[in-house]
Amino acid sequence: MNRPLRSKKFIRYASRFLAVVCVVVMLDFPARAADVPSVYASQPWLGAMASFIVGTTMKVRSASTWDSSGALRARKIPQNSTAIALDPLDAARFNLDRNQKELHVLYDNLPIENTRRGPLPFDPSVLPFLSQRLLIVLCELSPDNYSFYQRRLAEFQSRLESTVEVGRSLIHDIPVLDLTGAVSPWVMAACGKAVRPPESLWNSWIGNTRTPDLVLAVKEAENRGWWILMDAWTPAPVRTRVFSQRIVLISPPGSDYDFFPYLHDIYLQIWSTAAAK
Repeated sequence: MNRPLRSKKFIRYASRFLAVVCVVVMLDFPARAADVPSVYASQPWLGAMASFIVGTTMKVRSASTWDSSGALRARKIPQNSTAIALDPLDAARFNLDRNQKELHVLYDNLPIENTRRGPLPFDPSVLPFLSQRLLIVLCELSPDNYSFYQRRLAEFQSRLESTVEVGRSLIHDIPVLDLTGAVSPWVMAACGKAVRPPESLWNSWIGNTRTPDLVLAVKEAENRGWWILMDAWTPAPVRTRVFSQRIVLISPPGSDYDFFPYLHDIYLQIWSTAAAK
């Protein structure tokens, strides 16, 4: 007679235990609404960062895309969308300052000229600060997921550091003449033998002056066994005057852009090209 009673007690205790376990497990997962909200980011790299942090709690789309020449082209997005931008200037550039239900900016006024914003997604010294500002915006959109977003932000910053470390192991000793238009900070963070022209000289090349110096610089780099690094954002006055068998050309991300694989591939492309020759 006692055995059935004991069995019932065991089942009751087990059910309570499982209920407690389920509550604990659910607390450690992000909150999910029945309909996952959508948000549009001004630029692909900002969208990729946001997508990494929010996981499956939101659908993050980009209000612009890179074309084959590295230029950002605005996409048409639905009216009354929720949008994220670096600052009001960035929002206006991609028409996010009009017809939006909500517009969230990381900064009220980011003190960087529009022409100098291209390298931002490739600067490992700046990305941690931008990602922290992005966390604030994402938590405004979804306060219930604050703890989850914090953990994802920590993972983002850890992966950023580890990707740079992998890059150092790959390209630290590869000599490079850096003629890139955007990825230079990313290359400089890992390559101990990368040489960048002084800003005054670089500006003269962009302005179509002192072009013989550009030709001589490339020739000298070749003679020393250096690699000539350019990207899709290298200004045309420089790109069209560089002819070499030792060029490494970094293409812009494709439509299936994934943040860390693309950054890793920049290092991998330099290493694989140098290793092949």
